[in-house]
Amino acid sequence: MFILDTCAFLTQKHPDGECITVPGIKAEIVNKQSKQYYNNLISTKLKVLKAKGKSYDLVIEKSKNTGDYNVLSDVDIDIIALGHETKGTIISDDFAIQNVAMELNINFLSCSGKTITEKRMWKYKCAACNNEENIKRKDCLICGSTEIRRVKIK
Repeated sequence: MFILDTCAFLTQKHPDGECITVPGIKAEIVNKQSKQYYNNLISTKLKVLKAKGKSYDLVIEKSKNTGDYNVLSDVDIDIIALGHETKGTIISDDFAIQNVAMELNINFLSCSGKTITEKRMWKYKCAACNNEENIKRKDCLICGSTEIRRVKIK
């Protein structure tokens, strides 16, 4: 089973087999060809499903652990939660989705052939005073600066 992210509809590239996606994907598909491809799949074999609450709780917890939570959209979280619940393979070019999938031991493939090869951990660092936090804030707790950067933990 394959859980399709937006890239599968934009590129029209994904493995053959049982395909599912999440309700929010339709709103992310903006060009005419991708919409037509989505509609063709819906009429033939694509199912639209949503994961249950426990999968979401785990995805949110793990994405906060890796530092990816603040860069994931609601649709991204839906994709990962559905991948966890169904034990399917996520099809996505999004490195944050891939990173959290790796953290959860969910298989993933890419539409473009570009996948991460190692799990990355991220923190948020104030550009002014170098204070680090696990979750992105609007401003630094220490100095008040609003220039907060996402940095890889070495």
